[in-house]
Amino acid sequence: MKKHLSRIVSNRLLASIMTAFFFLMGLSALFLSFYEKRSLDRVIDTGMESISGIAQSRMEADFLDNVAIDAVDYEECHGKADLIKGFLEDVYYSYDSERNIIDSNGIIIMSSDPENVGFDMHSDPEADRILEGIMNSSQPYVHDFTISPMNGIYMKYCGTPLGLKEGYYLEGFTEEAFDEYRHGYFISQVRFDNIGSEGYFLLLGEDGLVESSSRGKYDGETMTISEDMKRLPETGKIGRDEVFGVMSYVGMRRDGNELIAAVYPVSVLAEQWRISLLITLFLYLSVFAVLFLVTRLLIADNVVKGVYSLDGSLKAITGGNLDEKADFRESLEFDQLSDGINFMVDRLKGLIKEAEERIDAELALAARIQTSFLPHSFPAFPEIKEFDLFATMTPAKEVGGDLYDFFLTDPDHLAIVIGDVSGKGIPAALFMVVVRDRIRHSVMKYGTDVAKAMSEVNLELIKENDAGLFVTVWLGVLTISTGHLDYVDAGHEYPAISRGGRAYHCAEDVHSVMVAALKKAQYDAGVIQFSPGDTMYLYTDGVTEANDPQGGMFRRERLLAALNRDCSASVKETDDNVRAAIVEFVQDEPRFDDITTLCFRYYGKSREAGTEAGEL
Repeated sequence: MKKHLSRIVSNRLLASIMTAFFFLMGLSALFLSFYEKRSLDRVIDTGMESISGIAQSRMEADFLDNVAIDAVDYEECHGKADLIKGFLEDVYYSYDSERNIIDSNGIIIMSSDPENVGFDMHSDPEADRILEGIMNSSQPYVHDFTISPMNGIYMKYCGTPLGLKEGYYLEGFTEEAFDEYRHGYFISQVRFDNIGSEGYFLLLGEDGLVESSSRGKYDGETMTISEDMKRLPETGKIGRDEVFGVMSYVGMRRDGNELIAAVYPVSVLAEQWRISLLITLFLYLSVFAVLFLVTRLLIADNVVKGVYSLDGSLKAITGGNLDEKADFRESLEFDQLSDGINFMVDRLKGLIKEAEERIDAELALAARIQTSFLPHSFPAFPEIKEFDLFATMTPAKEVGGDLYDFFLTDPDHLAIVIGDVSGKGIPAALFMVVVRDRIRHSVMKYGTDVAKAMSEVNLELIKENDAGLFVTVWLGVLTISTGHLDYVDAGHEYPAISRGGRAYHCAEDVHSVMVAALKKAQYDAGVIQFSPGDTMYLYTDGVTEANDPQGGMFRRERLLAALNRDCSASVKETDDNVRAAIVEFVQDEPRFDDITTLCFRYYGKSREAGTEAGEL
């Protein structure tokens, strides 16, 4: 007669398991609460910083464009006195404080302020500097706020040469008008940003008046600002207070005269926490239920024999052999246990298959999202003939930590970036996105001062780098019209350069420490002067460290050999030659590192021109 386990052993076993279950649930609840709040803090901080950065960059670009357009508008008046008078007096709608027309001798011959007419720009040192700046700049020249030599008012000037007429166009802006101009961009940017489905941003004026809000939801209303909220811009922390009758998490950031607030309802975050806790509860219940069942069935008559038999099967299963079958049936309990284990393994196979399919789909989506962050349309700037480039990234896993980027900071400057984040997979990919955004923002801010731009990126990443990741970066800003390139090499691979179609060589350039590794890191800038026909090839260490089946590495010598197979090849063909050489070298050996490359060729003013280049 087969026997059952005693009730007392079952009760004691159940009590032990329930104690462990409630202890782990308490720890999980605390962890999930901390994790959800920390994630929200980062989203709020990033959102407010993004609003400031995008509004500022859009304003600066439009500011220069508007001055250039105004100059063209004046030229289109074709000497008609009534049109010119209307043009000079029309300062209300464009927030201008004054408009001036300067002849080739530096004399103001027309102005929206009659007192300015006849003023000689050469008669005052500050006015002379303004005129010289306009004359020597290839784009609209901006002169920061100063006491106007014409009327003594504190103003900001922007001017540009007249294209069809001799002379210069000069606009002056009062500080109030310029702030109003800037304010409009913040209003626009806040309106189209939000935090998830329930969170939102506000642009606040005096006494908490909402001047702009996400989707215009609270425009014109007044937000009550408590004493605790007033301290948030200085502390940089995320507070908790009531906003429009809803208890919410609140962050505030001041950018000049602008006050941006981010609001996220507490109830929404609490709901996210409850859902995560319920999922954890289900997983714990499933695990502990299986554990209780297995342990209860093992404690029976013939337990030693059954334990050894089933222990062997369980070890095989947990070791990865899901084809193992439990088959110990000398008692009712072990009979049931064997069937239970086999059913659990079959169910586990199904769950693993479902999880693998879901993970594969999510990783594929993550790879597409990551690829969308990087420029991938070539030719990148078909309207610009002075250069050509091609870049691509092949991650070792579904997503990678390498990055490349290129963008125009203005019509005459091209930024080129390639980098390699420490680590692999999703953590490195997420950090890569942050690095790319920080570099873009810093380069747009500092232009050709690449050393200062890299120093700021380093400090910002260290402040937010809880995971301890770091990144090697090569950053260059090219002056398109001259071929002059300022660059910083932050621990990255040396670039390979071909001068005028001759053989490639690796330039032993100025080298600095990697980014996000040291808070007090110093970055030195170097210079490359490109001549028509010069080519530069940038790459990550996934190229030189690619392994063949015997463990040998591709190394720099094979890279140069692949480049030199055809020094006159197009940028894409050059990259194809290198990648074909890598594939031939590694054979079927799996990749252990991301492979990212960027090929750049400078043509100068004419693609037909070809002069011998100088040395690095």
